[in-house]
Amino acid sequence: MALLLSAPPAWAQGTNDYDTDDDGLIEIDSQAKLNAIRYDIDGDGTAQSGSETDYAVGFPGVLSTQCPSSTCSGYELTADLTLTGNWTPIGTSTLWFRTTFDGKGHTISGLTVASGANAGLFGYIGQFSGTTGHIRNLGVLNASVTASADNYSAGAIVGGMGANTRLDASYASGGTISAAADSTSIGGLVGANTGGTIRASYSTNAVSISGTRSSNYLGGLVGSSTGTIVASYAAGTVATAANNTSGGLLGRSNMTTSTITNSYCDSAATGQTNCIGASEGSATATSTAYATSALQTPTAYAGTIYANWNLDLTLPADSVNDDPWDFGTASQYPALKFDTDGSGTATAYEFGVQGRPNPNPAPPPSSSPRRSSADSGPPYNPAHDHPEIYANPRHQMATACEVQTTGEGDEAVSTSTLTFNLGSYTRPITLALSLWDGTHFRSLQSQNI
Repeated sequence: MALLLSAPPAWAQGTNDYDTDDDGLIEIDSQAKLNAIRYDIDGDGTAQSGSETDYAVGFPGVLSTQCPSSTCSGYELTADLTLTGNWTPIGTSTLWFRTTFDGKGHTISGLTVASGANAGLFGYIGQFSGTTGHIRNLGVLNASVTASADNYSAGAIVGGMGANTRLDASYASGGTISAAADSTSIGGLVGANTGGTIRASYSTNAVSISGTRSSNYLGGLVGSSTGTIVASYAAGTVATAANNTSGGLLGRSNMTTSTITNSYCDSAATGQTNCIGASEGSATATSTAYATSALQTPTAYAGTIYANWNLDLTLPADSVNDDPWDFGTASQYPALKFDTDGSGTATAYEFGVQGRPNPNPAPPPSSSPRRSSADSGPPYNPAHDHPEIYANPRHQMATACEVQTTGEGDEAVSTSTLTFNLGSYTRPITLALSLWDGTHFRSLQSQNI
């Protein structure tokens, strides 16, 4: 009897640990990995049946022990990503993305979507069998998202949110969200919020429609909502068009479950006098439209319109407010902050492009003026007098150095040719130095500096 042995497929050959910090969230640092999560919508680290090879394109050789209990509970970004090509949204209205996606203070740029279904980085997030879609700590920059079929929705981060889903401490800016369809919900951040909760988030994206479309709901943050919006704002242009409904924050609030708390829109920036375009049913949604200066002037929570913005965003709640906002100066909008570098201090500068300078910039390189022949003191020493070239670890010195000496005594000149690397810029530098005779510094010549 012959015994036939064959190697398992590549996706089954466990060799890689994709949860190196053992927090139960699989790590994403490439577009291939981001794309692969659509084949594992519950985030347990195992692809849906029949999708194993597709999942393995992003996560080949997954170890069965890659997560603490052999089971993961979602995904986390470990680097900023720039996407290329046309993006297919993750999660559909029938196959919901229903686990955690933690941006960890990173951003995704270059998102381009033209979808006949719910359009966004995520098409639809939902809840099923004990797992719930939860997106947090994510920035999406310069997105171009279009819903191209009737009765769907479009947003930079999520096209549609289902019941009990959450979007926390996330933002979108620099992009355009639009619809080339009818009966569509279009929002700068989320298209349609159907029973989910959005907290501590904002959008400055432009929201528009193309052509003579009708029956659309356009909102600076959310197109339409039957859910909850808390401590959030919108400050991007929202188009007004015939037979469509527009609001600076929300296009339409409907049903009794729709609630908006302490959330605002910039009337000048959005071009809308009302934050809510239409309220239907007995919803308790109210939102104030403010002038730009009124939104930018407060620089703290206490005693301002932002007094209730210091939220406990931890799930499950731990009764400790997480201080998610940086209010900047009196001429800046609130921005979200995160401790991306692990220093123990969260800043807005670390959380993508939000108009905040680095609070701890590197000191300028030290330098010393060249000495004239009348100067006293020790001879010119390049390694000592120009540590920014010789000592800065960014400037990698070549190991070879050619030295030639001509002349004798006071006329002796040493010529050194060095090569150093300034990032991607590399060139030789030649220094011609005379000898120090104990009284005078004779000469210094340089080339190619």
